[in-house]
Amino acid sequence: MTILALSTSSPALSIALVDGGHVLARHHALIGRGHAEALVPAIAALLGDQRVDSIIVDIGPGSYTGIRIGIAAARALGVAWGVPVHGASALSLVAAQAFAADPLLAETFALIDAGRGHAAGALIRSDLLAPPPAMVTIAPTGVALAGAGAALLPGAAALHLDHPDAAFAGLLPAAALGLPQALYAGD
Repeated sequence: MTILALSTSSPALSIALVDGGHVLARHHALIGRGHAEALVPAIAALLGDQRVDSIIVDIGPGSYTGIRIGIAAARALGVAWGVPVHGASALSLVAAQAFAADPLLAETFALIDAGRGHAAGALIRSDLLAPPPAMVTIAPTGVALAGAGAALLPGAAALHLDHPDAAFAGLLPAAALGLPQALYAGD
């Protein structure tokens, strides 16, 4: 089953065509702003005339505008192509990358850059189910950290400092997917 995965909740524009854990095509670039102008051309370039069976979209937490852009594009494409659209937490994508790098991890504290110098995060186990995010000001101790939000915490060292990467969406179990509705830190 081929899945188009989109992540626009962070400064990265991340798009991937995945089949389970296999990445068929990927575009992941740190663009800062301009997701609205860059997303559809990037999807067209990535897919060409290829069709997908479903869409997974990053629902946040993260940039308010970025989340809305990704969800709107995913829903529109889902209607146009007649395929289901699922939402996935940005924190699950960050955690999936950490577990892929170290399969022996039992859990990781996934952190995203929530904007304006704030980090949001949650403790995620290997089942990749993300609990509601919380704003974080101090790096949790005794657990592996992952994600760009770790760079905002004094003295924090992380397994990776990447933003949510759509290429890891194929590793998410069905239980980690939900409705394509925006999720904000503190919700």
